[in-house]
Order: sequence, then C-alpha cells, then structure tokens
Amino acid sequence: MAITTDRRTFLKATLATGLYGFARPFATAITPDGDWIESVRAEFPGLKHSRGYFQTGAFGLCSQRVIERTKDLIDRQNLGPAHPDQIDYLKNVERECRELVAQTFGAKPTEVALTANTTTGLNIVLWSIDWQAGDELIISDQEHPGLLLPCYNLVRRFGIVLKLAPIAQPEKTVDEVVARLTPRTRLVVMSHVSRGSGVVLPAAALAAALRTRGVRLLLDGAQGPGNVLVDFHAIGCDYYSLCGHKWLLGPKSTGALLVRSDVLESTPPTWTGSNAQASMNEAAQSLEWHPDARRYEFSTRYVAGLGGWHEALRWLDGLGWDRIRARQAELLAYTGEAIKATRGMELVSPDNLAQRNGIVVLRLPEGLNATNIYERLRREDNILVSPVTAPRDLRLSVHFYNTEAEIDLALARIRTYSA
Repeated sequence: MAITTDRRTFLKATLATGLYGFARPFATAITPDGDWIESVRAEFPGLKHSRGYFQTGAFGLCSQRVIERTKDLIDRQNLGPAHPDQIDYLKNVERECRELVAQTFGAKPTEVALTANTTTGLNIVLWSIDWQAGDELIISDQEHPGLLLPCYNLVRRFGIVLKLAPIAQPEKTVDEVVARLTPRTRLVVMSHVSRGSGVVLPAAALAAALRTRGVRLLLDGAQGPGNVLVDFHAIGCDYYSLCGHKWLLGPKSTGALLVRSDVLESTPPTWTGSNAQASMNEAAQSLEWHPDARRYEFSTRYVAGLGGWHEALRWLDGLGWDRIRARQAELLAYTGEAIKATRGMELVSPDNLAQRNGIVVLRLPEGLNATNIYERLRREDNILVSPVTAPRDLRLSVHFYNTEAEIDLALARIRTYSA
C-alpha cells in the first residue's frame, strides 16, 4: 500500500505546526525516507533476527551505541566503585542526563527527579498527599496496573473514593472530568496516551480547566515521550512521570518525574533516604531537602543506565525529532489504512490522523482471542505484538524504525490466523 504524495504533504504540514497540539521549532529539515532508515535499523541488534518488533510500547529496543555506553559506564564504575574520581565522574553523568531530559521535554533541570520508571514517579506524587477517608481521586477508565495498583492501595489504606472518567472521546474528556469534581477532589491522574487504545488526552485543556478549580493534574507519560510531542510547560500539568525504556529507547530502570517549580514545596517526599538532603544535622535530628526535585531521589542509582539513556536521547536528537515524527506519522497512516481495508478487522485507535500515535490497536473478528494470536505470531513468525485489556484487541506499537514490509507481514499473518 503506497502513501500518496498528498498524504505525505499533509502529514509534514501537520507536523510543522505541532502534531498533537503543541508547536515546537524543529532543528533540522525533513528529508526523504530511504537510506537513513536502513542505517538506523542497522543500529539495533534486536532487529537483526526479528520479522517484526511491535512491542516498543512495552520495551523499546536499545541501539548498539546505547548498549556500549551502558557497558562502558559499568566498566568505568568497577575500576574503583568507591574511588572519589569514579564517584565524581558518575555524578557528572547523572547531571548530564537530568539536563538533557529537561531540555528535551520542556522543563527546567531543577524540576527533574530521575527515577527508575514511570510508576515510581506516580507513587512519589500519590503518596505526597495527606489523604483522609472520603477524599477523592479521579483517573480514567483506560489505565495500566502501574497506576491502578497504587490507587487501589490508597482506597484500601485510607478509604479514599476512586472515580473513573471515560476518555474514549477526547473532545468530551475535560467535561467528563470536570463533572466529577467535588470539594473533596485532591488529584486527577491520567495517562497522557492510553496504552489500550492510543487515545491522546487533551492534556493542555484539562490542565487549564483543573488549574482554575484548584485541582492538580498528574500525567502518566509511560506511552508519551518519544511517541507524541511532550512539552511540560506548554501542557501546564503539575506533574509528569515518564520512563526511558519505551519510546525513548533507553535501558530499563530509567525514568523521570517532572514537578512544576511552584508545587515543589507543597509536594513533600514520603519515602526517602541518603542523597535527598541538601544538609542534615544528626544531633538535632533535622534536615533540609534539596531545593529542587532531587529531594525525591535517594540511595544508590543505576547511573550506567542513566548514561545509556542520555546517549539514546542525544542520538535521537541528532537524527532529528522532526524526521522521526514525520517517519512515524507516515507509518501510522499506512497501518491505519491497511487495518481498515482488511475484512474482519476494526481499527480501535483514533481514526483522526492528528490523533494517531504509535499505539495502534486493532480488534479481531468475533470468536477470536488476542492472546492466542499473539502467541502464534511469537512462536511461529517471530513477530512481537501485544494483547491488551479487551479480549479481542491486539496492539501494534509502531515506531520510526519499523517498516511497511513488517507491517504488511504482521497483518497478513494475523489474517491467516483469523481465518
């Protein structure tokens, strides 16, 4: 299936004005697809023996340069883990990662707490609140267990009220959330991008509506950065938790929590330890937190992974975020049209091109089970996709390093197994 010239023009024009509602100038001009994709694919050992890797929404692939940087840092650390020279070197690696995360996602370095994953950041915020029985927490009806379990735990521990707002129709999301607000609402927490449908939250509009009502917004960005454009200050939310190991192609155990400067002092640390303090006095049993988001960090860090993540972000920036997004947009248009053209398949993800992102969910014909199809694709074809919550829904996470040929093959095998 070919992408028409008109569609290419439309996609690039859409990107130039800020896909998903946020404008940001691009560092380099869009160049035609071709050799650069083959060069990119050669960077990933994980693609060499795969017939289709569509699991970036679970775990992104690491490029060889990220693997090597991470290994180099582990070797460097083990030259003398307690030697001041090595400690200082690794602290600098951590600082560079923090600064690049801030630069990439529109935050200040002082607003960045480096974490192990998205869930860690969610817990930092959720447990910072002095919950009382009857307090209310609003989430969406399409959340991952990484958010659901902490919320259920708050219900069990403190007797809070958990409310669900539907997000299947993004144009109605703000009204649905606002309709559920009461004086007891303490926080709204939602996925920026739904892992089960690909719906993109109207985050800026929701943040603005909640701000006028004095309610804070925490976004679960597990499926956001690297998949859709994220500018923390432009969105206007209070908190944004993200990970490095999915669409950003970094190592596992990397992530960040972005905390807006004006809510830092009213977001107290709950679980903490050494390195969260700017100073402490054991005799007086007192401490002063770091004056920035480092107050949420503590203990021994996986600095080699942070260095690998920094390398991944640096490399992606070098490729050009404009070119990456344009490539992904073309693949998404291609995938969506192919699914809609296939008898028995239904596109669950948004049909609107401006709303599409790398989370592409299709619904199988009646009587089929997505987990069974996933298993057959994995065992018989070496193609990795993902079943999601609905039993007939199958997710393809489409990133810029995928190809039209891989998409064609995956859909052809799904058709075969659905016959």
